[in-house]
Amino acid sequence: MTLAHEDAQSWAHARSRSDTPRLGMLEAVAFQAHPEVVATFGDDGTTIAALLSRPADTSVRRAGRGLLLLLGICGILSPVAGMVVLGAESYLVDRVTASVSVPIASGAFWVAAAVLVLALIAWWRSGAYWSGIVCGIGVVSALSAGFSAVSMPRVSERDGYLLDPIALLPVWLTLVLGVVLAGALLLRRSARHPEAEPAERPMRPTVSDRATAMAAVAALTAEERAAVREDRDAALRILAERTLIDDETLARALRADLGTLFTLDAPRGISA
Repeated sequence: MTLAHEDAQSWAHARSRSDTPRLGMLEAVAFQAHPEVVATFGDDGTTIAALLSRPADTSVRRAGRGLLLLLGICGILSPVAGMVVLGAESYLVDRVTASVSVPIASGAFWVAAAVLVLALIAWWRSGAYWSGIVCGIGVVSALSAGFSAVSMPRVSERDGYLLDPIALLPVWLTLVLGVVLAGALLLRRSARHPEAEPAERPMRPTVSDRATAMAAVAALTAEERAAVREDRDAALRILAERTLIDDETLARALRADLGTLFTLDAPRGISA
C-alpha cells in the first residue's frame, strides 16, 4: 500500500506546529518507494516498511469482506429461522403449512450446517483459542436444531405431509456440528490468546544500525539516491522554515549521510 503523503515535502507541510517531527520518519517517507531500505531505519522505519508491504485495500477485497460478513450473518440466523418457520403460529401470523415450512427449514439448516463446518475449521486453524462468540454460535445452532428435529415430524404429521428423510438430514447435521463446536470450545475454555510481551526499553541506534542502513541505501542506483536526497533535503528546509526544527538541527540533518536521519532522533520513550 502507499502512505498518506506521496513525498517527504508534503509530509513536512502537514506537520502540526505542536508536533516535534521525527527526522527518521521524514526520511522513511522519502524512501517509501524502497520498503527494503526503509526497514533498516530503526523502529520508525520498521513500522513504515510494514505498512508499505501491506497489500492495498482494493474494492474487490472490501466487497469480499462484505460478502463474507453477509454470509456469516445469514449462517448465524439460519438455524433460528429454520426453527421459527416450523412453529410460526399466532394471532398475527397464520400457521405455515408443512408443505411450505419443511422445505424452507431444511434449506435454512443446510446453510447453518455449512457455516458450522467453516467456523470449526477457521477456529481450529486460528489456534483453537476460547471464544465465547463462537461457542454461542454452536449452542444456538444445536438448540435450534434440537427443537426442529422434534417439531418437523410433528408438523408434517399434523398436515399430512410426507416427510422425506433427506429434509431431516441438515437438521441432524446442524445438531451434531453445533454440539461438536460448542463442546470443543468448552474443552478449550482455558486456552487464551497469549498476552503480548512487554515492549523492551527503546535503545539508541548503534553504529551497526547506521552501517546497515547505509549499505541498504548504497544498493540503490545513483539516480534513485539523488531523487531521494533532493526530496529529503527540501523537506528538511520546509521544517526549518516553519520553525519546527532549529538551524543547528537543519545543518546536522543536511550533513547526515542518506539513510541515517533516524540516528538523530531520540528513541520513543527516551527524552533527547
